[in-house]
Amino acid sequence: MSATTHASANRDVVVHSLTDYASLAVVGGEHSVVIDEPREFEGGGTAPNPFGLVLSALGGCMAGTLRGVARQQGFDYDRAVIRLSLRINRPTSGPLDPGERELRISRIIAEVTVHGDLTPEQQEALRHGVETCPVGNTLRRALTLQESIVFEAAA
Repeated sequence: MSATTHASANRDVVVHSLTDYASLAVVGGEHSVVIDEPREFEGGGTAPNPFGLVLSALGGCMAGTLRGVARQQGFDYDRAVIRLSLRINRPTSGPLDPGERELRISRIIAEVTVHGDLTPEQQEALRHGVETCPVGNTLRRALTLQESIVFEAAA
C-alpha cells in the first residue's frame, strides 16, 4: 500500500447477483442493500437503481459532513435537506440497449437547504463542508477503477 492510499474499515462491499437485474450488496459485512433496475428498464423495480445509490451516497456524505462541521465548531442547526438529481450523457432504453455500455452520469445537481438560525460565519463553514465532503471529492476528481474478472466453471 502506498503512502497516499489508505484502506478503510467496514467499507468493503460484496455484491451478489439475484434474479434478472436485481442484486444484493453487503456493505462492511453487516448491512445489506438491494439494487434493481426500474420496471421500464426490464427490472423488477424492487429497489433503487445503481445511479440512485450513487446520489444517495453523495447526499448521505453531505448530510454527515454538515453535522460534523457544526459539531466541530460548536453550533447546531435544525435540519438539512439535500435534493439530488442527475443528468446522463445519452438516452437509454435500459440494460439491453447496446448504448447502455457507454452510459455515464455527466452531471449531478445538488440543492442543499439548511434550516436554522446561523451566522454568516457558520453558513460559510457549512458551505465549505458541503463542497469538501469525501464522496463529493471523489466524484469531482478523476479516480482509478481497477477491475479484474475470474470465470469459474459450475460445480
